[in-house]
Amino acid sequence: MIDLIPIVKDHFQTLRSHANDRILWGEISFFIGTPILLGVAGTYLDWNLQGVDNILAAFAILAGLLFNLLVLLFDVATKAVTAGGNNAQNVRLKLAKHLQANVTYALLVALIAAAILGVASGMGMERVNRWLTGILLVLLAHFTLTLLMIMRRIRAAFLQSIA
Repeated sequence: MIDLIPIVKDHFQTLRSHANDRILWGEISFFIGTPILLGVAGTYLDWNLQGVDNILAAFAILAGLLFNLLVLLFDVATKAVTAGGNNAQNVRLKLAKHLQANVTYALLVALIAAAILGVASGMGMERVNRWLTGILLVLLAHFTLTLLMIMRRIRAAFLQSIA
């Protein structure tokens, strides 16, 4: 059986302070609370998501790009180990590990959303009801926020590598 729990755990382990290893509850509540609030608002306001096929195509493309980024991160991690060793002081390796956890998690969210959208598309739906819209809004917002976090970490890794 495929165990996805480690992917989720690894992602949330990256939401800790680098200085004292404390859980950043503000970030966790933002990354979970904001998408849930958006999904609840969409359901309450009776929004109906349209363009299922187009959104599915976008998630499929982004999932492919995330797979590619995982392969690149493997190379980055290998070079970080070669350059600085496999120890806790190797900042590049730590950033690569965090990026790998975040990218893998974002890929998981994208695949879940793509599966839901794929079923809806396969059933001939061009527009989904408010309940499914709420779920998809949660996934889309959470995915977007996770991509923004990945972008921030890639920037940090880049700045660390040229420092």
